[in-house]
Amino acid sequence: MKLKSEAVEVQKTLGYIIGSKKSNEEKLVLIQALGLVEEKVTQSIIICGFSAVFTQNKEIIERNKDLKNQITCLEGQASELLSELERLRAEEQTKEKRKEARANRKRLTKRDPITLSIYEELIKSISGYDVKNVRLRIACLILTITGIRLNELLPLKMKELIPLINSNWISINRSKRGPSSHKAYLTVLGKKLVDDRKEDFKILFAVKKLEGYVFSSEKNQYKALRRDTLTKEINGVLRKLGERLENKPNLTSHSFRIGFISQLWRDTGDIEFVRQAIGHSKLESTSSYVENLSDEDRRLRMEQITSPE
Repeated sequence: MKLKSEAVEVQKTLGYIIGSKKSNEEKLVLIQALGLVEEKVTQSIIICGFSAVFTQNKEIIERNKDLKNQITCLEGQASELLSELERLRAEEQTKEKRKEARANRKRLTKRDPITLSIYEELIKSISGYDVKNVRLRIACLILTITGIRLNELLPLKMKELIPLINSNWISINRSKRGPSSHKAYLTVLGKKLVDDRKEDFKILFAVKKLEGYVFSSEKNQYKALRRDTLTKEINGVLRKLGERLENKPNLTSHSFRIGFISQLWRDTGDIEFVRQAIGHSKLESTSSYVENLSDEDRRLRMEQITSPE
């Protein structure tokens, strides 16, 4: 056992000598010196030495492969981290640009609400029973009694007018946050205004199919109008009406929504109910539509409050 152990040590030492970076002359001197120490360096021992060098080199190569794989993996992770960092930076820059744009945007002039008297004057100003004028009166009606956004009119199909006429509610696909299908219910006044437009509804149902769009061109009822087309039509009649009225109100398509929210809040005094009825996701959005009460309005409201006995 002792001889075998010594032979192994000789092989290892020989392997280190052969695998070293020394010159061939220096290696030969060391091998000869090893032979003097161990008395005899046989050919088999030299072969074993070279075998040891081969094994060492193989282990080094395998370790290098593992190290290369680890480096490749780390490089991949670093690349992913850099990409994510760039994405986050881009998002932050986009947010900052939007924030700056909001701060610097041109403020629209204050728009006045559509009141009942203005609505009645508006309907009178849209005369005639051609499809375009009928369609325009129905648009003004729905905007007045529901307070929905103008672009939420565009997806409405004829079949969705049936519950409006028969059951006094209409399903609205919200264009912003909120439920995708929102039922807008009518007030008592809203029901009356719908009833007043019976003839207009009859004309539309006579010329359009149930799957046709309410607001479409006369040539193709299965293609909804562009938003800018309907906006231009409504804003055109509102602008002319505003110029004729005594106080020259600034009326646009958004005036319907302002008028609906303001009146509903006055009628209920419940801002949270108004928020849910109109489909806002935040109470602050609803509050921004509500004007401050006058001294007289506050006095009347206080007088209507009764304390429990």
